[in-house]
Amino acid sequence: MIFEKVDELCELIEETKQYNDYLEAEVELENDGHGIDLIKDFNDLQQEYINVYNEGKQDEVVSMQNILESRHTELLAYPTTGAYIRAKSALDDLLTEINTKILKSLGLTSNSEGCDSCSSDSCEDGCCGGCH
Repeated sequence: MIFEKVDELCELIEETKQYNDYLEAEVELENDGHGIDLIKDFNDLQQEYINVYNEGKQDEVVSMQNILESRHTELLAYPTTGAYIRAKSALDDLLTEINTKILKSLGLTSNSEGCDSCSSDSCEDGCCGGCH
């Protein structure tokens, strides 16, 4: 029975604007070779950044952060990739909201709106194991 309800939820999600916008943006991106290249280049640059970061090359890390920010701005400005990123983000937000609601209804959420266990407004200090 529970999986039948999951199927129903999936059908409802498939009717949302977020889902449909994402599917449309995905099709547009798949048909845009330049957009695909921009995303591949960005992903390669992210991997290079991770490697540099893990190697502890702090001066290169800062430089690469600036390059990544610039490339991300370029991705958002290019119509196809920008539409895809915004649509994906909106769908991710919807799915996160659904998941949060389910977890909250089951009493399984972490304290993401402040820390009752340490009376703090945030977990910057790691006072309660991190509730971000």
